[in-house]
Amino acid sequence: MVLLMGLLGSGCGKPVPVQALRVGDKAAEFSLPDASGHFLKLSDTAPNTYLILFFYRGAWCDTCVSHLMHFKKDFSKFSDMHAALAAVSVDSIEDSAALNEQWRFPFPLLSDQQFRLIDAYGARDAKGGHKGEDISHVGVVIIDPQKIVRYKYIGNKAWDLPSTDEILFNLQKVQSEGLYKPGGAS
Repeated sequence: MVLLMGLLGSGCGKPVPVQALRVGDKAAEFSLPDASGHFLKLSDTAPNTYLILFFYRGAWCDTCVSHLMHFKKDFSKFSDMHAALAAVSVDSIEDSAALNEQWRFPFPLLSDQQFRLIDAYGARDAKGGHKGEDISHVGVVIIDPQKIVRYKYIGNKAWDLPSTDEILFNLQKVQSEGLYKPGGAS
């Protein structure tokens, strides 16, 4: 069982352990700044749209930047399937802005320096950063339009992530299972 700290306060300044969200759970509400400092919330997701969260280690990780480039290349495929993308790391707004300036991603790069969303999904990699700091494992979470977690994959290493084709397949599988279909009844 994965336990994490930080989502709930105990009233005395100490975090209370909570279990990481799993498939079938209500998605964690969040409000995180993007690379331009604007805040994005789960509730901002358009109606009838799935949200795909991509957790990555940081702009310094070449493998993670490669993953981001694959999401960029396949962005229209996700859009065609009524899915929005957002990438989440512990990078500062400034680091996210520099990465976005260089590559112009068509989806937001969200800064989760307090680990609220990363911890909600059990994606924290304690001391896994290149300087021994806590960072995020790579991972993918698919949230349906009713804000329910329908798919979750948290990898152990930077390269341990399903391909975008596998993620698209899992999105299609979730949609075809009748859990929720865009434009249709759930």
